Amino acid sequence: MGAPGFPLVIPAYITAFRLLPLLRALESSKRNRMALEKRPGRARKHALREEEMLQAAAACFGEQGYQATTLEAVAERLGISRVTLYRYCPSKEELLVRVFERTIAIFQRGLQQICAQDLPPEERLRQVIRHQVRLMADHRNFLTVFFSEEGSLPPDKARRARVERRSYDELIEGVIREGIDAGRLAPLPPKLVSFALLGMCNWLYQWYQPDGPLSAEEVARIFIAIVERGYLAHDPQQEILRRLDRVETAITELRDLLQAASLKPQDSSL
Repeated sequence: MGAPGFPLVIPAYITAFRLLPLLRALESSKRNRMALEKRPGRARKHALREEEMLQAAAACFGEQGYQATTLEAVAERLGISRVTLYRYCPSKEELLVRVFERTIAIFQRGLQQICAQDLPPEERLRQVIRHQVRLMADHRNFLTVFFSEEGSLPPDKARRARVERRSYDELIEGVIREGIDAGRLAPLPPKLVSFALLGMCNWLYQWYQPDGPLSAEEVARIFIAIVERGYLAHDPQQEILRRLDRVETAITELRDLLQAASLKPQDSSL
């Protein structure tokens, strides 16, 4: 009885044997594809494409103005078709909103890092000035759009941008107020000082050229010198004498504090 059924078993066995490698290959391909989709590198590639898109949009908006820019122009700068650009951003308005969001994130991230550091108030303010100058130098297109195209945003997004800008200004005012309270900065209105610093730094987007005679670091150094010492020439000898006067004043104040502390009655309960 076994012999007649033998020919029927062999073809089925052979077929399964031949299909098994193919099935395994298909399953392996499926697993590889799923792993690829979950791989961090894929997310990085998407983030890179997003950054390239926003860079191109900011350049077009900054050079031509939002109203005169078309999605075709952005796609051409990216070297892709308009249809491909639609996959990443469906409208020019949405592209503008995302440029604003990116700019705000750049602003806030750097300032929050400075505020989180354990620094003397005057050094923190120097870092703020350096940060602001670097922003204007490194992200000129984004800042051009940010300062000139708020009126092109949808009303709710424009309100949000103003709120974020005000929040940023208040952080800088807080740095200045901290320095005043600590006696390290002159007792001037923090809001006025903040406006003066931001006005000086923010205007760089209008005139600064990376290939010009001054680097961003040199511009920041000059701005800090103007803020701290003004723009009048100082005789080195006179500057030394002024600093010695400040040291003597500080020593006198410290001596008075120590004397007052030594004359204070001791608590007899201790």
